[in-house]
Amino acid sequence: MASLVSSWAAQVNSVPERYVVPSEKRLNINVPIGKDIPVIDLSLPYENIVKEIIKASQEYGVFQVINHGVSKELIADVLKVCGEFFKLPIEELEKYTEEEELSEFEPNLDQKPKLFIEKEYKPKKNSKSDKEVIFWKDTFAHCTHPTKEDRINSWPEKPAQYREVIGKYTEGVRKASLRIMELMCEGLGLEKDHFANDLSHIQYMAINLYPKCPDPNVTAGAVEHNDGGVINLIMQELGGLHVRRQKDGQWFAVEPIPGALVCINGMILKVISNGKLESGIHRVATNSVRDRISLGCLTSPACSGECIIEPAKALLSETNPPKYKSFSYTEYLKIFFSDTSEFEAALNPYKI
Repeated sequence: MASLVSSWAAQVNSVPERYVVPSEKRLNINVPIGKDIPVIDLSLPYENIVKEIIKASQEYGVFQVINHGVSKELIADVLKVCGEFFKLPIEELEKYTEEEELSEFEPNLDQKPKLFIEKEYKPKKNSKSDKEVIFWKDTFAHCTHPTKEDRINSWPEKPAQYREVIGKYTEGVRKASLRIMELMCEGLGLEKDHFANDLSHIQYMAINLYPKCPDPNVTAGAVEHNDGGVINLIMQELGGLHVRRQKDGQWFAVEPIPGALVCINGMILKVISNGKLESGIHRVATNSVRDRISLGCLTSPACSGECIIEPAKALLSETNPPKYKSFSYTEYLKIFFSDTSEFEAALNPYKI
């Protein structure tokens, strides 16, 4: 099996060439902390926080939440079990790869557990590509909702507490996600259950391990991008997540607050709100201090041809006509995973 970055990163003093990001795409790792990215207390009455959520969703497409229902003790347990997972013997990790090589990231419609790497490249007009770069991270991902019995049985049996801890954590995060979407509906003027059923059918979790890096200036945990779903709730152990302010393109670091979850809006939310809410442009820097773990729980529409995405009709009028055509979520996904030429390339075919 191709080596995980974490299996050799501690033994090297320089970054291997295939992990070096081209100079024009390198991250400035010393960006300031975004002090005006709000930290929203979900235990407060909705009238106190709806405006904050909408404002943050317009300025950044990103905000943090606290008192979301997932305890700090459970978060500590999650970090522990995730760290133990990546330290399992290679024969255990091989169960989640394909053949002899690590899988590259791709649309995972069956949502089964998968260990993979991510690559990034810039397409050229002559169909060739610039240098391909592998991100400085290892990722393990699988579906956490709907939680059918056969799907849970496909989750790792080792570490021993994995299924119990991840099950409790992702259930709590899903409740928080649904609460946040209800608050967004309140702020937009939609029925509170607008995102129920098909629009929030899938919850997909990605555990990212970013090993300690000898030179963070030439690597990336992830280059700048948008998420393709509705919202993504991220737990970050250490700093490293950067977000871009919409009005001026300035980059800011999201402060790691113990127990907080970072909400990043996806492009589907932007479509449904008819452009009123932004999708959060973000990236991840590596660090030279120690390994960093983050967990993302992405809420997405059902992966079926019958799930149609379109601006909410209640928001449309003569003065606010639709900015996007209706489209199939599965067709959109194919574009999302194949065209990375710009932030919102997957939406270009559907813009009016």
